[in-house]
Amino acid sequence: MALIERANPTDRADVERLIAAYHTSEGVKPKPERISWAVEQQMKNRFPGVLLVAREKTKIVGVALAVYAPSAELGRVLVIQDFFVDPSTRLKGVGRALAARLLDEAKAMRIDRVDLEVFPKNEGAAAFWKKIGFRMSGRTMFSRDLL
Repeated sequence: MALIERANPTDRADVERLIAAYHTSEGVKPKPERISWAVEQQMKNRFPGVLLVAREKTKIVGVALAVYAPSAELGRVLVIQDFFVDPSTRLKGVGRALAARLLDEAKAMRIDRVDLEVFPKNEGAAAFWKKIGFRMSGRTMFSRDLL
């Protein structure tokens, strides 16, 4: 079984590698400078949130990066930005353990709600999150790139 724990600075290269693999798996071109920046923000506690890794022996096989966002409507919200388990270790409980630890961390932070996005074509991810109690929020997300 995988050991789930907060990431430490020596995990950085593996965390960034897994986040890049996640982006690639979603059909998004990884931007190493953005990945590195986001990981650094969590590693240095510049933004409240959680950065977890899943280890099997000495190999990091999963990552979860979530950030805190206050909302006047929803309260304290933790938004899962990146969540990925190496395909070679899927269906072994790693994702479930990573999500459970993330939810435990959220409860310890007194979070009111946990949000995440799933690409419509990623039916496996949608099924996973539904299976562990998440539901569609009924909202439509709009975005606009500024750079």
